[in-house]
Amino acid sequence: DVMTGVVREDFEISLSDADLAPIIAFFGSEQGQKIVGLEVSARRAFLDEAVEEASEDAAAAAMASDDPRMMLVEEFVEVNNLIETNVAASLNSNLAFYGGLVDGNAFGGALTEEQILTDVWGQEGEIRDNTSQWIHSFLLLAYAPLDEADLQAYIAFSETEAGEDINRAMFVSFERLFNGISRSLGRAAAT
Repeated sequence: DVMTGVVREDFEISLSDADLAPIIAFFGSEQGQKIVGLEVSARRAFLDEAVEEASEDAAAAAMASDDPRMMLVEEFVEVNNLIETNVAASLNSNLAFYGGLVDGNAFGGALTEEQILTDVWGQEGEIRDNTSQWIHSFLLLAYAPLDEADLQAYIAFSETEAGEDINRAMFVSFERLFNGISRSLGRAAAT
């Protein structure tokens, strides 16, 4: 309930000046509902580690063979700036976790801000690799049943002002949400 409240509040603020009609039209359509349903189904499927591992293998094979579906997935990833935005969010979340540890006096004041930043930034390469692998395998699985025309329509929507508005609102909200959770986890770990 708290998480839902945060996201709703952030969406109201982020989208207060946006034209909601095209967003509602796209995601309220049969096509949009199918896309959202496939994304939710893939998230649930990824709860099974075997499914996630098989999807990672399938994505690696698809990338190696220049599979046309993977090329569309890659276009979707690029249009929505999913790698950079997720990497930045992960780094900020890790920084928030450290902030919680410091708040809880886990290191007795011995850990400096510079040490924290160095450690977090040192994770960037691994986070980038993991993020890219996860996003591509997730989206390939999610959109596998989707007609090519539907995926192209989603890419086209993502390139519109409305698509950019909803994408930005999601990232702003989820980053704030996960940073809060990470900071709280850091405080709990310090305790």
